[in-house]
Amino acid sequence: MTAEYLNHKLECPFCGVIRLQIPADAQPATPIHCAECGKYLGTWDELQTDFEQQGGTEGIFRLDRGRILKLDSSK
Repeated sequence: MTAEYLNHKLECPFCGVIRLQIPADAQPATPIHCAECGKYLGTWDELQTDFEQQGGTEGIFRLDRGRILKLDSSK
């Protein structure tokens, strides 16, 4: 079994984690920061676009309240 990973903008280039600090009322231009180190990652629109390009809701991951969840592929 091979591991599946997300890459690009969702992974913080400064600390290496994928944990987003997303305000509840985020708009497309809202700046999003890493919840671990606080560095700027991009706008909410840029991050959602990047996630969708990597499979988004049709892939093996789901973006839920700023957390990337791996879906159980055995179901």
